[in-house]
Amino acid sequence: MKRAESELFIPHRFLGVVVGDVAPSIRTTFVGKRSTLSVLCPIDNFIIQYNGKKLRAIGMSDPLNDRVSAVASSSSSVFAAAGTRISVLPFCREITETLDLGVPIAQLTLIGTQLIAIDSDSGIHVIETTGENLQKNLHLEGSDTFEISAICHPSTYLNKIVLGSAGGKLRILNIRTGKVIHEFQREFGARITHLEQTTALDVLAVGLENGEVFLFNVKMDKVLGVFRHDAKVTNIAFRDDGESTMVTADANGTIAIWDLEKQELLGKITGIHSNEINCLHFISGEPIMLSSSLDNSIRLWIFDSADGMPRELIRLEGHSKPCASAKFVSQNEIVTAGKDGSIRKYDVTSLTMRQKLGSVGPGKDKKGTVPSNGTTNITTDVQNVAEIAFGWQREAAWNNVFCRQVNDTKITTWQTRNNTHGAFHLEHDRFKKKVDFIDASATALAVSSCGNFVFIGYSTGHIDQFNAQSGRHVHSYTSAPPKSSKKNSKNRKSKSSSYINSNGSLQNDAPAADSPITALSVDQLNKELMAVDKDGHIVFWSLATKKPVARMFKSGVQLGISAQCPVNSLVGVVSITEAGKEGVVLVDTICHTVARAFEHVGPKVNALTFSSDGKWLLVADNQSYIRVFDIVTSQLIDVLLFSKPCVSLSYNETGQYLATVHEGERAIYTWANKEMFAMDCVVRALPPNYVPEWDADDIGMIMIDSDDEDGDDNKSQLGKALREFKKVTIDENLISFSGLPSSRWANLPDLAMIKERNKPTEGVRKVKQAPFFLAAAATLDGFEFEMDEMEGGKDQDSHIAKRELLELESAFSKVLRSANTKQDLLAAFDILRQMNLSGIDFQIRSLNPKTLPIFFRMLLEVLKTKKNFELVQSYAVTALKTHRSIVWSTKNGNDVASPEDEELTEVLEEFYKYEKENWNELEDLFVENMAVVQWIKNALL
Repeated sequence: MKRAESELFIPHRFLGVVVGDVAPSIRTTFVGKRSTLSVLCPIDNFIIQYNGKKLRAIGMSDPLNDRVSAVASSSSSVFAAAGTRISVLPFCREITETLDLGVPIAQLTLIGTQLIAIDSDSGIHVIETTGENLQKNLHLEGSDTFEISAICHPSTYLNKIVLGSAGGKLRILNIRTGKVIHEFQREFGARITHLEQTTALDVLAVGLENGEVFLFNVKMDKVLGVFRHDAKVTNIAFRDDGESTMVTADANGTIAIWDLEKQELLGKITGIHSNEINCLHFISGEPIMLSSSLDNSIRLWIFDSADGMPRELIRLEGHSKPCASAKFVSQNEIVTAGKDGSIRKYDVTSLTMRQKLGSVGPGKDKKGTVPSNGTTNITTDVQNVAEIAFGWQREAAWNNVFCRQVNDTKITTWQTRNNTHGAFHLEHDRFKKKVDFIDASATALAVSSCGNFVFIGYSTGHIDQFNAQSGRHVHSYTSAPPKSSKKNSKNRKSKSSSYINSNGSLQNDAPAADSPITALSVDQLNKELMAVDKDGHIVFWSLATKKPVARMFKSGVQLGISAQCPVNSLVGVVSITEAGKEGVVLVDTICHTVARAFEHVGPKVNALTFSSDGKWLLVADNQSYIRVFDIVTSQLIDVLLFSKPCVSLSYNETGQYLATVHEGERAIYTWANKEMFAMDCVVRALPPNYVPEWDADDIGMIMIDSDDEDGDDNKSQLGKALREFKKVTIDENLISFSGLPSSRWANLPDLAMIKERNKPTEGVRKVKQAPFFLAAAATLDGFEFEMDEMEGGKDQDSHIAKRELLELESAFSKVLRSANTKQDLLAAFDILRQMNLSGIDFQIRSLNPKTLPIFFRMLLEVLKTKKNFELVQSYAVTALKTHRSIVWSTKNGNDVASPEDEELTEVLEEFYKYEKENWNELEDLFVENMAVVQWIKNALL
């Protein structure tokens, strides 16, 4: 998926995609006598590497220039075809070499050191891989009468390959001479989809599009056996551990196990893979098989049963169909729902942390019934999750995640702590008893701030409140509450029968609104429930009295989905005018008024969310744009552009990551906030109708970026503005900072105390057993070591090592002593600021009474330039604190000041003068800005 550059967000990581549409390659590497198995899975424009034993991600390649169409590997290198180019990745990381063939590449096969590439026109390219560069040895143009659909290298056939065509014919080709050795006259009657070498010489397995599998002897031109599938055969594999077993796979995801000796079917595995299986591979000499499918899953199987059937060993999977919704449930964990009905949890900081919570069951059929067995079959149409509601307060106690399905009144419950499906569903009895509600569906969902209650809005206008712990119905909000007598109020009926009469009809079941409920929201104090209906009504219900306390209405406007701000009382609601133009209004739930209105949000809003600090509003439309608005100023500050529309947005609680789900994509894309990680991120206002455009260079995929790339993007407008800003000359009268991180100067005055605090509390322990080479003398008590010579040598070394501090002069001190002009002093300061914290501390402590005045003279010259202001303060404080004895004792024993003392006094007096002037200027700015900020914080929006 393509993307344009953003001013505020950079790609961080994708989640949920295990394997792409291209068949993976199995790679075996050798370290000495030990072999390691790896699975290389092409996903869009890069390759992800898994460990073959545990199916854990261990590496990822650099992004390629185009989508990967084929991959082949050997023990030394990985070859990837992307567009018209073939790239070499020795360690499946960096791209070391590229060869452009000029035509798109469809298949890759490696035979020894010869790489065979089949292009989209059925042309054959033979490439030698042993030299320093890839060398193309042979090129055979394709033929219109022989479209290559499969390729295989028969064992012991030197420089020979067997080609299968779409017309059902086979051909043997010599890749060295480029000549067709033999073309079989036999026609298999259907397109050849796969060719595989069997465990017997001269025998190949031929898979056809009509579901037939032939065991064909290419030497004798004879068919040895025929097997049949119900769908197109996509892959074939053979056990090589002494068992005569063949495994075949088809386009429906069915795996069939065949006994070759008896030529009979041992069994089928159905319902595991739900889509075409593009890879079957047996580990050499072991009864372990790997299968990969287009349903976004990889599985390891082991053949250890007596009936010859395998059992699943390890499973690695994601959403088999496009993802529909995503929601952050903690700082790093995100819960996603797919159109396949599965609910999954991922960790945005790790590729290996993933968990499946369960699957949503099938919805109501045309008769309004649910299957009695309660199970979910892969082939059954499951419900698409439309909304996820989450409450973290009761995560440790009971269900805290609730999912609303499309065209269904049932709400499913989940628990993120145990990663399990809830024990019950939330559904009102009215939808089970009344035929009038057969077409009803849940349209809005909200969880209370305490996590104890769930509120559900329906297309019929009803609003129900359920207990999250027990799943029982608590209350139904209605516009016409029944009149109850004092007698009935004293003798209340049970909750389960409060809305059912004796004849089975429902009482007090008037809806809360005359149109479908489109959004629900509960304030942070758990006092009011805000209900929004399609006709433009907003009703605020008191959770204590169950009565409406305020109403808002605007004629001619329809209201849609909403999003609640996590830190204040604002709720964003989509408004639709009679002309069909959509906008977003921010409703203040405390004042019951509209606080902000945003008009330029796109033709149709798909999703919206707030940032974690409540400063930004993000709106995704159906034209693949995500607009970022600053709420305080009501200004557009950024626009993200993708090749596919975004259907779901979620911000994590700390503001580091933004998660997006796009139409037709199984992946969940996470974005890092530049304002949190980049030092040069500047937020600026954009025109209201601003939209980014595709650049000619925007051909990359929206996947993980290279670690070596600089965070400053040359394509972004912000990067260009920053480069132009750096060229601008700053006024000499303005005080400027160095721009260095605080770790380079803030702790310098207290560095000695920090080092003293970090010293080990326990001394070095003595060795219990002395070394064997120490000389010893026998005594009455045993023995003792002869230490005379050693102690003498130690005393001698200690005397040699004693040197006075004044005898040491660092390179920086020499530079100070030789500085005679202002430029020399500024050059010495530049040398000092390039050092690390410990180096600067050492240079300051090495100053003597002769170089200390020169050091302060250097700081004075830097202070006059009004640059590096914070560095001057830190260096000056450290020097005064370290050499305070020299500063205080300005006279010698004869009460006559030395030349060094007079020079130091003169420099310090002049330094104090300029320091006071600069601090007075800064103090005025600080006081003024603090007053403005305090007024903004106290002002009511």
